[in-house]
Amino acid sequence: MLILLVPVLCRSVEVRDFAGRKVRIEGAQRVVAVGPGVLRLLLYLGITQRIVGIEEAEKRWDPIGKDYSMTEAFKGLKGLPVIGPGGPGKPPVAEQIISVKPDLVVMSSVLMEVYDPDRLQDEVGCPVLVVSLGPAGYVDVQGLRQTFGMLGKALGVEERAGEVIRWMESLVEDLGRRTSNLGVKPRVYVGAVSFKGAQPFTSTQYPYPPLLWLNTPSVTDRYARSTGFLSLDFEVFYKEQPQVVFIDEGNLLLVKQDFDKDPERYCMIEAFKEGRIYGLLPFNYYWTNISTALSDAYYIGKVLYPDRFGDVDPVKKADEIFEAFLGEPLYGKFLGKYPGFVGLKGYFGCR
Repeated sequence: MLILLVPVLCRSVEVRDFAGRKVRIEGAQRVVAVGPGVLRLLLYLGITQRIVGIEEAEKRWDPIGKDYSMTEAFKGLKGLPVIGPGGPGKPPVAEQIISVKPDLVVMSSVLMEVYDPDRLQDEVGCPVLVVSLGPAGYVDVQGLRQTFGMLGKALGVEERAGEVIRWMESLVEDLGRRTSNLGVKPRVYVGAVSFKGAQPFTSTQYPYPPLLWLNTPSVTDRYARSTGFLSLDFEVFYKEQPQVVFIDEGNLLLVKQDFDKDPERYCMIEAFKEGRIYGLLPFNYYWTNISTALSDAYYIGKVLYPDRFGDVDPVKKADEIFEAFLGEPLYGKFLGKYPGFVGLKGYFGCR
């Protein structure tokens, strides 16, 4: 066993990170993740045993809805020392990071707005590698290919990184193939999409990754002036009349409460009137839950294009995706908090 470990322990590599810095890494057997979404990447790569501390937010927040924190592997991390507060915009705390004696800090590029990685590297006395996960709420497949490739090299897990990249790309390609050469497309809207907290029915984003992979526009796309979060007026839905509505179940209670105050406002929309309302698992939770977004895409495809997804059971497909990324099925755990892949007609009764 010792012989097998020596090449890893003595391994020295140099990588260029997403800040354009050349970072030399020796061994990387004691690793910490700092910033939104970084711990997710490390668990996707299967290096749980090397993580020596986690952010306080990871211990405090509800694990359901954050894919990696629902795993058995994550449970084993909750007893580790705290390396900083965590949470969006919260800067690293060098003193706490030093206390766990890491030999590599993996830092989210979004934290560069509040903390210089070279400063952190000097303070903690070990390499700091800056990674990018792309914009919050999105899945930049090409960018993630680079991120996983860089991490695979830095951590000596190139084979596993390659598996993650190939799996992610194969799913996106499959979704695209299934929905190529579509004829008439249904008018679709995905609402109550989270952005820095809970949001109402009239919130969405452009583009919405699962719809993008399915070659299907949202009825609200033309109202977006740029990529990102979009907040709309109800008049838009009266004009566009989506035939099918999907609701981010992370905000389902908020939408239901608003519906109950004034049902008629919703029942003037075709999808509500006809009962074509469906739930999606939330994937915007401490940056993008890639596995959940891909699972949602297959469910949306099944609802919108049943002939193109006739061989797909969305629940089984979701668990297949979760197992590929995180080593275990997770769909059933989501049901502890969310309805899952079901119609929501019963929540929104229109006369």
